[in-house]
Amino acid sequence: MSLPPIAALHPDRPDELAAGAAALRDGRIADAVAAYDRALAGLSADGHAEQRGAALLARGLAHQLLGDTSRASADVLAALNVWSLARADWASSAMSDLAAALSGAGNEAADAYWQAALRLAERSGDVVLQAAVAGEWGRHAARAGEAVTAVALLEKSAELGRRAGDDAIVAKALVNLARVELDAGRGGHAMRNIGEALARDQRGDLRAATAGLLIDVAAGAFNAGDTAHAELCLEQALSLSGGSDRQIRERTLAALSGLASTRNDHAAAARYGEALLDSARRGGDLTVAAEALHDLGRIALVAGAPEEAARRLTESVVIARSLGLDSLAASGSRALAEVAVERGALLRGLGYAEQAVILSMGQDDLEACAATLLLVGAEAGRAGLDDVARPANEGAAEIYRLLERDDLVRVLSGETAVTAEGAEARTERLEAALEAARSVVNPTAMNDRL
Repeated sequence: MSLPPIAALHPDRPDELAAGAAALRDGRIADAVAAYDRALAGLSADGHAEQRGAALLARGLAHQLLGDTSRASADVLAALNVWSLARADWASSAMSDLAAALSGAGNEAADAYWQAALRLAERSGDVVLQAAVAGEWGRHAARAGEAVTAVALLEKSAELGRRAGDDAIVAKALVNLARVELDAGRGGHAMRNIGEALARDQRGDLRAATAGLLIDVAAGAFNAGDTAHAELCLEQALSLSGGSDRQIRERTLAALSGLASTRNDHAAAARYGEALLDSARRGGDLTVAAEALHDLGRIALVAGAPEEAARRLTESVVIARSLGLDSLAASGSRALAEVAVERGALLRGLGYAEQAVILSMGQDDLEACAATLLLVGAEAGRAGLDDVARPANEGAAEIYRLLERDDLVRVLSGETAVTAEGAEARTERLEAALEAARSVVNPTAMNDRL
């Protein structure tokens, strides 16, 4: 999740200055030099001290990045000379733009420019500007993985914002701080800052960012076994997402559906899944629709509604195959094989299981396919349908050979021979192999939605 910007109060600047900063951010250094040349050509030497200073310093920076140190030094000295007549707040804002451009380019010199911007802001006496510069520097530090620096700067930004009475800056600093704390495993600190940010975010500008944080807090709580806290965070995230951010809302609905499934609340899981499907269809997102249909099919299967499961899963597989989502189509095909087994249609179940193998790409998919084939083989063995059991068990054994799971291959060895007196022993060995397969794969993966 991207961190929300904490914008400073930048005075108006010529378009060429903005174009130069954009070129620096994109790494187009020669284009940046050209943009600053044009900016300087259009500015009077007798006036526009702020703009000329910004253009000179930025051009010097670009020359430095190109390795032209003599031109870089000349431009920086000229900028300092021009800025002796400029307002500190304007210079600070311009310096912040350059620091942000450098941060975007991953240049280590960015810190020097951030420090200069903050010192200029402090010299101006403008507390709001100081809070904004500290917050922006902290945000960029967080994105660069410099957690200690980020925490110090974001806390400074929040404190300065409180002193200035600027709730918007405080809220943005706290949301960014919560992200750093959450990534560091300090969920409790993150939640406290999220709470204050929500209280101060009177215009609702940070609702989507805060909802995204709450989803991550919920994932941490779920992994720690605190499902009640996870559900509380997800419900709050859902209320914050509203209709303004479809992606956040859909992530929340998927997580809530998965959480309900873990506690076997099939009705709630289906309710959230239906809301997710409706949102995806209204947004024209076929990928999310296929995922939602897959999960709804799984929910129906576990809830004992095979007809509903088959309908949902079939639609999911059709969409997934049309989009080239082979892993999702393979998972849906495995689930359809389970539906077929439950209905007693074992030949059809074998067809779906073999289709899943064809669609599978990675090891996890293949292991899940082997487990599904063993399920079909075990049920066919019980029913005495050797023409289904043999290819199912041979297919599973071949997958395990490919994956070098010799322990499972040994369990399955000799299972193609069919005799009346050996049927019970064959079924027992198949069930042992199926149990062993289940120990290395979780075909449903519903809980991964959190």
